[in-house]
Amino acid sequence: MKAIILAAGRGSRMLEGTASHPKCMMKLWGKTLLEYCLDSLQKAGFAPNDIGIVTGYKSEVIQVKNVHYFHNADWEKTNMFVSLTKAAEWLRSEPCVVSYSDIVFSPEAVKKLRKSSSEFAITYYTGYWELWSSRFEDPLSDIETFKQQNGKLVEIGKKPSSREEIQGQYMGLIKLEPSGWEKIEQAIKLPMPKTVEKLDMTTLLQHLINLNHSIEVIETSESWFECDNQSDIEIYEKKYARSF
Repeated sequence: MKAIILAAGRGSRMLEGTASHPKCMMKLWGKTLLEYCLDSLQKAGFAPNDIGIVTGYKSEVIQVKNVHYFHNADWEKTNMFVSLTKAAEWLRSEPCVVSYSDIVFSPEAVKKLRKSSSEFAITYYTGYWELWSSRFEDPLSDIETFKQQNGKLVEIGKKPSSREEIQGQYMGLIKLEPSGWEKIEQAIKLPMPKTVEKLDMTTLLQHLINLNHSIEVIETSESWFECDNQSDIEIYEKKYARSF
C-alpha cells in the first residue's frame, strides 16, 4: 500500500503567508503542516519510500528524504483532482491512501482506512461542530453537507440549510483500491458539474455517488484540524493544545 500527499497548491487564502512557500509548509505549533502529514502516515505504518508527494507551487521548497515525488506543472490552472492523476501509476497498481496536505490528523484515522477492503473509503470527523464554531461566527456559512446511511456516503459537499444535514465532515483522507481508481477514470469521462481541470475531491465523491458507486465512511473522533487560512492557524494555536 502507498500513501499520496497532495501538496501542489499555493493556498491563496493564506495571502502573503505563502509568498515564498506552498501552503503545506505553513507552521502550526512550530511544525509544518507537511511534517504533521508525514509523521501521521509513518506512525500508521507507511515507510518513507511508500509515500509520494505531488508538488506544484514552489516545489523546490519541499525537500523530504526518501519519498517519491510527482509534479503538477499546471497547478495554477487546475484543482486537486488533476494533482492526484499525476500519481496514476501508483493508483493503478496497488491500494493508496490519499491525503490533503493542509490538514493535521491522527495516525489512528489512517490505520482505520488501511483496514478497509472497500474500493472507495473515507474517514469523517465527528467533532466538526466545535471546530467550525471556533472558526466561524456562523458555522453554517462555511460548512458542507455530509450524509451517510448504513456506513455508506449518500451526500457530500452541498450547502446545508441546517445542522441536521451534517453528520460529520470529510477529513481530506481517502483510500482507493486500483479497481476504484479504474472506476474513477471511467467516471470522469461522463458529464460532471465541473470540468476535470477544476474538479475537487468532494465534487468527485458526489459524482461517484450519483453513478451508484458505494463509498464506505469510517467515523473518527480523534483530533483533526483543517487549515484554510492564516486565521485558522491563529485560532488553533490560541484555543487548542497540540495533539500529535
